[in-house]
Amino acid sequence: MVPERRRAAGSRVGGLACLGVGLALAGGLRAAPAGAEAARELPPRIQPDYRDVVIPPNIAPLNFSVNEAGDAFAATLRSSAGAPIEIASRHPTITIPETAWHRLLELNQDADLLVEVRTRDASGQWTRFATITNHIAHDPVDPFLIYRKIHPAHNTWSSMGLYQRDLRSFTETPVLENRRFAGDCCHCHALRNNDPRTATVDIRSQHYENRLLLLNNGVVTALRGTVGIVAWHPTGRVIAASFSKPRLVIHVARNDMRDIAELEGWLGYFRLGSNVVRRIPGLADETRLLAFPAWSPDGRFLYYCNAPSPWTNMARLTATSHTVAKYDLMRVAYDIEQDHWGQPETVLAAGRSGFSVAQPRISPDGHWLFFCSIGYGCWPTYDRDSDLHGIDLLVGAATGKFTSRKLELNSDECESWLSWSANSRWVVFSSKRLSPLFNRPFFAHVAADGTCSKPFLLPQADPHFYDGLLRTYTIPTLAIGPLTVPERDLVAAIKDATALPLVMPTAKAPTKEDVYEEGH
Repeated sequence: MVPERRRAAGSRVGGLACLGVGLALAGGLRAAPAGAEAARELPPRIQPDYRDVVIPPNIAPLNFSVNEAGDAFAATLRSSAGAPIEIASRHPTITIPETAWHRLLELNQDADLLVEVRTRDASGQWTRFATITNHIAHDPVDPFLIYRKIHPAHNTWSSMGLYQRDLRSFTETPVLENRRFAGDCCHCHALRNNDPRTATVDIRSQHYENRLLLLNNGVVTALRGTVGIVAWHPTGRVIAASFSKPRLVIHVARNDMRDIAELEGWLGYFRLGSNVVRRIPGLADETRLLAFPAWSPDGRFLYYCNAPSPWTNMARLTATSHTVAKYDLMRVAYDIEQDHWGQPETVLAAGRSGFSVAQPRISPDGHWLFFCSIGYGCWPTYDRDSDLHGIDLLVGAATGKFTSRKLELNSDECESWLSWSANSRWVVFSSKRLSPLFNRPFFAHVAADGTCSKPFLLPQADPHFYDGLLRTYTIPTLAIGPLTVPERDLVAAIKDATALPLVMPTAKAPTKEDVYEEGH
């Protein structure tokens, strides 16, 4: 396993030069004299593909490996202001000194970052490749990313955990690892308004009962019970959640055999400080499946996904019954002061769009709603055809007609679990574009008109880090700061035998035996 915390050992910053890993001046490694280089018309092949991307001004260095032949390598990074960074190495890995990198980005917000790569062959001939042009955005990304890492097995796992990464550096720290509570499941997490001071962590445990951990201003409490996806009201006074009975389905004729069938799905809510769950009026129809609640930033609407249940006629039940369930995107108005719910309304109908909607996520400025489109159901993480679409909510509110478009950031593989930055200018999402088995976090800039830039991979100190990582990332979530609740407090809440139970409105509430662990 390649270590994630790795620094640019031996690098220095001095005037116009930053001498990188593996530099040996005594061995004659130096740039070719002017006019002595051969030139290529195309840019170099590099790993990761950090070419033609928009990057935040506060991101860690985009270290890369040059996938071109050579026995020596050099790179120059420059922009409009400040000294360029020059790196030379006998190894194809280009490690960028962090101090010089951050200085260059800080001086050149909203300007291009030019990367020139040169290679030297065995005869001593240097070749200069066409310049890579990236852009440094003026908009910063939230400085922390919180995610779960788990082995990608479909029905079993051993170690997993919730981790957080300082995006300005390569430092990753554990928030909660399951070895601390008998190897049980550290499930979904959610933040209120990107603020880690108010958050939830869902626990699936065979040893201590299922728990919903509530983190509020450094204090953690636990409620006993099983919930699905959690959505915080922007005020922090109300929590909406899905309650479902997912089942694993195995296909025999596709690359990823896994699939999820929802046998039951409803939405409930409870107020912070209460353990009593209420059904949302008008959404208690047992002939429907409801999933993925998401509040509008003003707290006036709860968006969700809704499909007719294929399980109502048990006489017609088949192994493929779930494939007919296509979810509409819906919303329902809510007045938090009066605790009053309006009538459900359709935002985007599956019958009109032709696809099923899953995982809606709304930008904090209320302008954009991004979601996953899939052929059926509401579990995009196993569907290679899952793509990200967007809806302009402001145009929809003005015209009374909501339309979606496929976003520019998609690939031929699965995209899922999107999260917005607090300034509504960045998204991070899980993508399997590097491998059909493993989710990796990718970032993209979102312009004022909703246009998305080419996504770039979460940078690591070692450009080959992901090649040796046999764990997958789920639910990458941007945060304005780190989760600071000590791990011991989270573990104590999981093991707290006096924790109050979630009081459900019906006897049909799911138990831990009903819940399949979504490991991918």
